[in-house]
Amino acid sequence: MKITIIGAGNIGGAILEGTVGKGIVKPAHITASDPHPDFEEKFIRKNIAANYTADNVRAVGDADLVIVAVKPWLVEKVMGEIAGVLDRKKQAVVSIAAGVTFDRLEEYLSVATLGAVELFRVIPNTAISLGRSVSFITRRNTSAAHDEQVRTLFAALGEIFDVDESEMTACTALSSAGIAYALRYIDAATQGGTALGLDEPKSLRIVMKTMEGALALLEANGNRPQTEIDKVTTPGGVTLKGLDAMENGGFTRAVIDGLLATK
Repeated sequence: MKITIIGAGNIGGAILEGTVGKGIVKPAHITASDPHPDFEEKFIRKNIAANYTADNVRAVGDADLVIVAVKPWLVEKVMGEIAGVLDRKKQAVVSIAAGVTFDRLEEYLSVATLGAVELFRVIPNTAISLGRSVSFITRRNTSAAHDEQVRTLFAALGEIFDVDESEMTACTALSSAGIAYALRYIDAATQGGTALGLDEPKSLRIVMKTMEGALALLEANGNRPQTEIDKVTTPGGVTLKGLDAMENGGFTRAVIDGLLATK
């Protein structure tokens, strides 16, 4: 499998690091393209071996998968650049851009005049650099061969979910943006620990390990979160007092509102 990654920012760079780190693709078969002059040096310092270029057209080359990992407002420009050089019988395009639909991608790639393109939309999160992402995959006009390549690549970098395009907004909120929401809770809890008298490093470590334990309980028992919450709350107890104070502050409503705001 040969892959090209156009855009080596947070997500594109994370895919590059994860792919090299996991040994999924030979370094000689990975090409990364980015206009920033120092982007190659950044990855070389991390011992990330790949082919580097600032030329998106050249980057497409003979890749099996062309992964476009640029900001949504840059997708039209990049797709326009590569539309004329894609081998539409042999190459598939994987868009990582949130909110850019298949209809838009086909418009940007001039499908009406140049022919159909195998298209995937994938939404991972930044934990992909550690092989711990949650990635959502939806597809249009794709072959079994390219489908297997995309699934193999992203399954090696975390857990994958096959979804309909109509579900991508919700999935983005829960996982791609959601990783920031989870980290915001960790940050807030760490601040709470310091308010209780702990130093920040100790507070952060305690919160992180507690989160690991909470997730392990859910994984092991298969319970809903409320079931595990009920096990540690007693009437008049400190845990229930804390939960009540959080709800009085709008905790659950704030989380739901945050997710809905990503629409």
